[in-house]
Amino acid sequence: MKKVVSVITVLTIIISVFTLNSLNASAADYNPRSALNYAEDNWDNGIELCAGFVSNCLQAGGIDVMERSVGNLFNALKDTYGTAYVLKTSGPYIYFDDNDGKLSPGDPVFYYCNSCKSFQHAILCGNGDEGLMTDYAHNNPHHDTTTYISWGCPECGDINWIMYSINLSSTNTHTHSYTKKVTKKPTCTSTGVETYTCSCGHSYTLPLPMTSHTTEWVYSKKPTINDVGLKHLECSVCHKIVSATSLAPKATADVNGDGKVDSADALLVLRYSIGYNTINGHMALINADTDGNGVINSADALTILRISIGVIKI
Repeated sequence: MKKVVSVITVLTIIISVFTLNSLNASAADYNPRSALNYAEDNWDNGIELCAGFVSNCLQAGGIDVMERSVGNLFNALKDTYGTAYVLKTSGPYIYFDDNDGKLSPGDPVFYYCNSCKSFQHAILCGNGDEGLMTDYAHNNPHHDTTTYISWGCPECGDINWIMYSINLSSTNTHTHSYTKKVTKKPTCTSTGVETYTCSCGHSYTLPLPMTSHTTEWVYSKKPTINDVGLKHLECSVCHKIVSATSLAPKATADVNGDGKVDSADALLVLRYSIGYNTINGHMALINADTDGNGVINSADALTILRISIGVIKI
């Protein structure tokens, strides 16, 4: 009789160890990217409600679980496949940075109503949007959209949620190593996005600040040797006017900037007009365009020559 009891005891231990190893292996082998791919392809297929949908996502990721009750799914996953955490919320949102080590894309997340003391909804944590948690949900479908927790409990109507995650990565010894990539370049009118991606598929995004405006003087009225002009600063990218209109001084005809107007200035303008040389500098171009018509040609060269010999007074 003692031998029979001993054999049964040994078999029980072996079966228990085998079962635990199988469960741990399933959790350790969980592939959140496969779960998210399933969610992406099936979030609106009309099959199952929220708990069944999340179960199917987890199955696609390698965890053999199927529960159609939200509470039963939470209890089936807790401790066996991952660690349950209460998530920190900020207003109606959940931020990854506030829940470091508690929440990763591909983790199941549960709405627990603290008024009626029951689990009401299950979702799958999505890829995130600039630090905000997003989710895939099947009952009241979401498609990797920002997670909101400001809606009322369908049973009692209260907005009194405790948000739980089952962090499935807690059973995996993998350490994230991220590669940074700018996935949306910032401009002077919109922020950019920098995406950090690990080889395991986990990723998150951070915003990049808007760039400064690239300004240049724009003339609503160009100056001439006889009249002042009107100018303002404008962004050459988005064309936003970033300064008030101001007076632009008269053109001086001193093209080379040596403080005097002579035949050298006239020759410089003449050679520029036929493509022999360049005129460098914003003010040099203004001074060369003596009549303010936007074209620098031989007429401007002649005007400058006449100024240099005193025929034209400015």
